[in-house]
Amino acid sequence: MSMAPVRVLGNYAHDRYRQFRMPPIERVNKLERSNMYYRRPLNVYNARELDPKPTLSTHGFTLIEHETACSDLLDQTEVSSVLYDEYSDLLLKLTGCRAAKVTQHQYRNGFGGLDSNHPRAAKPTPNGSEGVYGGIHSDVTPHSESGWARLVDNRHFQVFNFWQSSNTTASIQVMPLSLCDMHSVEPEDMICADSWNQTKNPRKLVSYRLAFNPNQKWYYYPNMKPSELLVFKQYDTRQELPNRRCVYHGAIDLPNTPESAPLRETIEVRLLALYEREIDKHSRVKQFQAQVPLFYPDNKQSDW
Repeated sequence: MSMAPVRVLGNYAHDRYRQFRMPPIERVNKLERSNMYYRRPLNVYNARELDPKPTLSTHGFTLIEHETACSDLLDQTEVSSVLYDEYSDLLLKLTGCRAAKVTQHQYRNGFGGLDSNHPRAAKPTPNGSEGVYGGIHSDVTPHSESGWARLVDNRHFQVFNFWQSSNTTASIQVMPLSLCDMHSVEPEDMICADSWNQTKNPRKLVSYRLAFNPNQKWYYYPNMKPSELLVFKQYDTRQELPNRRCVYHGAIDLPNTPESAPLRETIEVRLLALYEREIDKHSRVKQFQAQVPLFYPDNKQSDW
């Protein structure tokens, strides 16, 4: 690869969790909590320089131009009607699925770990979702399927995130989203973590963290315009390999970002792409869930 990378720090899960379940942070002692994750340098490449351009099938993500008719992406009425309909239509065209359904949306607008009065701290969001920029993760594991049973109606489905600036006047300079080419992740790199969803009324979930592997290939789109939309895959019931079902992603702190640059304000919408009916869903779900470890490193079984 000839293009020059940007050197940043990634927040990785500790290797001791490979082949195990990562426990919820509330249930571990102070020592384990202090080193559940570690920061490691990684190279992130400019996805705009890739030729051919990344697609959902080649990398698990793609960037498209989309001028929304929403005048205010913080207005919940507009978002849940106009934006949801726009994104559903786009997903139908991108995938050829038979139907598209939106499940939720959330916002990001600042840094975590700062006093609430700090000018760069995350602020309350219009729908109560957590505004903090996120570290390396992927959102959906086989344990998420039961929550969508009514929506998918025994059909095969994929889950996608649609991600764009919620500030219609500024490009994204601070903490852009980086994405890992799904073909560069090994199944052994994937760590299932017991955690909480980031909504107004938290509930238990099992999501993915990532162990470091030097073969992982990371990309980002610098200076994303308000009219640019990033689409990436988070789950796929037709894909047997877990590392081909999702795209790991996380915000990156770019070096030499001007202090005067406006904080990144983004909206992320999750959609289901529905396909043909499954012949034996029970067996397929059982197979997928068997890929999720049951035990923590101390040999205690998860009751999450």
